[in-house]
Amino acid sequence: MKLSFNKIIVFIALVAIWSCKKDEVRAVIDTSAASPITLNASSTTLVLDSADAANKNAVIFNWDAVQYGTDVAIVYTLQLDSLNGDFSKPVAVEVGSELSKAYTEANLNTIVQNLGLTPGTSGQIQARVKAVVSQSGTAASVVPVIYSNVLKLTVTPYSTKPQPKYPVPDGLYIVGDATPGGWDNPVPVPSQKFTKIDDNTFGIVIELIGGKEYLLIPKNGDWSHKYAVPDHPDPMSGNFVPDASNNIPAPAASGVYTIIVDFVKGTYTLTAGNPYKVPSNLYIVGDATPGGWDNPVPVPSQQFNQISNGEFEITLPLTGGKSYLFLPLNGDWGHKFGGASKTGGALLADNNVPSSNTPAPDASGTYKINVNFFAQQYTVTQ
Repeated sequence: MKLSFNKIIVFIALVAIWSCKKDEVRAVIDTSAASPITLNASSTTLVLDSADAANKNAVIFNWDAVQYGTDVAIVYTLQLDSLNGDFSKPVAVEVGSELSKAYTEANLNTIVQNLGLTPGTSGQIQARVKAVVSQSGTAASVVPVIYSNVLKLTVTPYSTKPQPKYPVPDGLYIVGDATPGGWDNPVPVPSQKFTKIDDNTFGIVIELIGGKEYLLIPKNGDWSHKYAVPDHPDPMSGNFVPDASNNIPAPAASGVYTIIVDFVKGTYTLTAGNPYKVPSNLYIVGDATPGGWDNPVPVPSQQFNQISNGEFEITLPLTGGKSYLFLPLNGDWGHKFGGASKTGGALLADNNVPSSNTPAPDASGTYKINVNFFAQQYTVTQ
């Protein structure tokens, strides 16, 4: 078939265009003539502050523009890494053609903690800028990269945990004529010693005498400091203040109450009854124990020590691969506690205990078991 002259011309043009595109895709940009990048920061020593952290800048990074050619697009990425990192997995943000990047106190606080820094302690991270130099039509596989200098920053992050309104004491006790121990100080323990639920919260289950009063004290037997109230609040909840002038009023009706003291909020809250199911005693039974499944169990060897109002602890030999339960009343199968983990976890009650038993560790040995009814947790430690 003969091609017309016009068709031949079109064909030749298409071949020429294809050839040019092919050569362009294979082109490699030489960046040896590109200017270097110098990374700077508004400060290299940063103590981060939680106040207005989402709106306040902690640091502003800036860098020089890469000077290279005219038909060139340059995309910048700021990279942050731990001091010992190699930037293989950095925290990176692409900023396009921008020549600066600001981090708020909150943003940077999250990043540096993810990079391993500890709240309240100064540590170091490093930063650099990556510049990708591209040209229209150039294949990604041949796009070169230019890096800036590596800049080191010393940063002290802040804790994101709730901060207590008042300093949290190591222990907490209840004293007063509303309590079984009256105003005698020291108070009876462990019955009038609060159980620590977490870093900032304490709990106790206690029988209170209606219409009487009490105080919270951080050190048993010591009157020098107390937690009281400045006025006469609702007996079921209120704000406490260190060394305030008035005793805390008990509810009008006598009975068993659960008291939760929160040092973050600076509050105490009372609930009638025992919602945490805190027992007066605790025992362990099961084929993982020396006493087997015989109930009642041998005491005192399989009776827990009560170390605070709602926390119990025992050390005993366990047979690996067997199981056990916690009993609030020796010789009674009516109620039981346990969990699903060999090393500890959520404390479960009655039919919520998987297969009705708690698995012992795989290896036989001597173990310490701690049960915290307020935290609803148990731990098993060899």
